[in-house]
Amino acid sequence: MKPRLRTALWLVVPLLGLALPAQAQPVAAPPTPAATAASATSSSSATPDAAASAAPPLSCTLLTAKAMSADLRAALARSLNKDLEHQAQLLDDAIQLWTQGVAGCEGRALERAQRNLADLQIQRAAVAERLSAGSQCETSHRDAAALQDLARQAFGDRRWPEAASLYAKAETMWELAAEQCTGSQQQLAQQRREQAEVDAHNAEHCAPLFDRARDTTQKFRNTAAGLTLADRQQQSQIAETLWHQAASQCKGSAQELAANNAQALARERGTPWVSTAPMPAASVARPSARPPAGTASAPPANALLKTVTAAAAAAVEVPSSTATGAVPAAPQTPAGAPEASTTPATAAPTLPSTDMDIRTGDTRYLGRFVREPGQVVSGTGRVEWANGDVYIGPLLHSVRQGRGEFIWANGQRYVGDWVQDHATGQGLMRFANGNQWEGQVIDGVPEGEGQMNFSNGDVYKGQVLHSLPNGRGTFRWANSQTFEGDWVNDHPQGRGVLRYANGNRYEGGMANGQPQGKGSLLYANGDRYEGDFEQGKSQGQGSYFWKSGEHYVGAWLNGLKHGKGIYYWANGDRWEGEFKNDESDEDAGQTIRKE
Repeated sequence: MKPRLRTALWLVVPLLGLALPAQAQPVAAPPTPAATAASATSSSSATPDAAASAAPPLSCTLLTAKAMSADLRAALARSLNKDLEHQAQLLDDAIQLWTQGVAGCEGRALERAQRNLADLQIQRAAVAERLSAGSQCETSHRDAAALQDLARQAFGDRRWPEAASLYAKAETMWELAAEQCTGSQQQLAQQRREQAEVDAHNAEHCAPLFDRARDTTQKFRNTAAGLTLADRQQQSQIAETLWHQAASQCKGSAQELAANNAQALARERGTPWVSTAPMPAASVARPSARPPAGTASAPPANALLKTVTAAAAAAVEVPSSTATGAVPAAPQTPAGAPEASTTPATAAPTLPSTDMDIRTGDTRYLGRFVREPGQVVSGTGRVEWANGDVYIGPLLHSVRQGRGEFIWANGQRYVGDWVQDHATGQGLMRFANGNQWEGQVIDGVPEGEGQMNFSNGDVYKGQVLHSLPNGRGTFRWANSQTFEGDWVNDHPQGRGVLRYANGNRYEGGMANGQPQGKGSLLYANGDRYEGDFEQGKSQGQGSYFWKSGEHYVGAWLNGLKHGKGIYYWANGDRWEGEFKNDESDEDAGQTIRKE
């Protein structure tokens, strides 16, 4: 097998193959990191007459259109949580069409078909796994999710004890699901159970403190302009004290948000924090129910869970992520959505930031954000989708911008730079199969300088183009074999040094992953060949030097001495003439003594 670095899609990077070098012959062909191509095969049981009368094959364009339509139907069925058998059938239909596309397309269209086929095959495997888990697993997942939704609703209404109880029940149900499920469904249930445990704790111990700190901070910022310097300092210290208290009782992202809010107040104030007793609880009392939509008061909010008015929710709705696990679109506002609550004419274009927790459809939108005109949001926080995907990081005008992290439900993740909603810049990508890329990324694909660590122990470090080695780079196999040099489209090509696991070392030209052109091969036993190579074997003119002192200078063919050449013994004698298949032709040459 010829090892190679295969195309690394945004969702999946296949493992790199591994080749072991053969034992050295007088001129051994080194193992080469060459491409492994996937082939699509088709069979037909039609008779010759039926084949002759069959309709001509569909064009690539038509195949692609039909495959995309089937792909869309499968994605819609998943987003609507249709019956698993129905989802499986739709996925099978789409896979069949994309398979035809792979066979009937070329160039960029072929790459597109291969990419979509790979994505669908991953989805189909996930559905098959869920089907094999059985109805009990599916029912437990559904019941646990329903309990979690009830808990979120109670939390949004500030019914903390009820929310804590419901979250605890959801935790139990997720634990039951983990016992009844297998594979990724079991892992997902375990993750949800852990999150439900954190949410139950926060509902009981964290939420009241967090909510009080938020309300106090918002009130302070709304009135700070009219306060004296001393009063501003005192109110800032009180608010920061409340955030520290909340951070001491919270868990997970809520704890991090509380600590960040405390630090923000300290930076704004410019003086060290001194614990300052907050005002009595009565002075920060808040209504137990939500204010109606359109009122001047801000809707109740906190960074754990909250319910906002219908108008505010419409202004920051986040679409659910795609069924394939690809990076979803940033929060957008659907056409015709109502405007947010009206503000006075004298208000600034950007409203004061608030801690939001919004549940819209199957998407949860949580964090410290600013609602802006045009129904967009900016700030930093966390977006969660019902399928388990999560984005954590900043948004600028409803698009990801800055340093952020995306986590897929299958465990794959990317943390790094985002530019205009695209993963572009420096980043770390951990794939579900255990591979890891650290380096430059363009639009979610490794490109530029970086290092790929494979789960089997192989490592590539260097330049890549469209996730393939291209430029200068070093590949080290798990068996210690290495190649350092030029790469072109996943193949060692140009010049480089290939060090074998058995100690042999080749230096010279490479083409399509094999020694080609001028080069030298130094064997671990001390022998050496210098000269021409053709497809990994000595061919053309070259010299072979044995450790014992003999050497041969002349023509080579397919790794063997063939043609005119001279063989020198260690004592200085030589044989000149024709060689055939590595043997001297006694009728076409002569021995010449040293004297």
